Amino acid sequence: MARLHIRPGVKPDEPEVPVVVLIVDPDGLPGERAVYELFSYCYEGDGVFYLVGTDGWAEHTLDGDRLVVDIAVYPGALGQVGVDAGAFPDHSALDPDAALVLHVEGVVDPELYARAAPATAVFAAGPDRLLDDVLASDHDWPMVLALGPSPADWTDE
Repeated sequence: MARLHIRPGVKPDEPEVPVVVLIVDPDGLPGERAVYELFSYCYEGDGVFYLVGTDGWAEHTLDGDRLVVDIAVYPGALGQVGVDAGAFPDHSALDPDAALVLHVEGVVDPELYARAAPATAVFAAGPDRLLDDVLASDHDWPMVLALGPSPADWTDE
C-alpha cells in the first residue's frame, strides 16, 4: 500500500520547506505499479524525474487533518508505459479525460501541510524501506508531480 508523508528536508535547495511525499511499491497494487511505470516516461533533471503536467498530476484534498492525494494521468501517457487506462475506472474531477490511477490518504498536521511545496514527490521503494532510508540514498530519485490544472487553465483568455 502506498505511503503518505509530509516532510521537510526533501528539497535540497529548500530543506526547510515541507513536501508531500508518496512512496509507491513497484510490486504493489495496480495503481502503485502504474505510477512506478511512469518513472520511465518522465524527463530527468537535477536529481529528480519530472512528469509533465500535460500528462499527469497530483490532486490534494485536505479535510481537517486528513489529506487525500490522487494521481491523475491521461490515457496517452499510460499507454506509453504499457498501462491500460481502462483498468482505472475513476476519473479526475479536474479533467474527466484523466484516469485516477492512485488514491492515498493519511492523517497529517494541517499547519505543516499549509507550508508545503505545491508539488508532490513520489519515490519507488518496497514496503520494507523507511522514508529516511529512501531520502538518504543517492540512487532513489523522486518523480515530481505538479498540482492539477485549475479551471482558469482551460480558458483561451
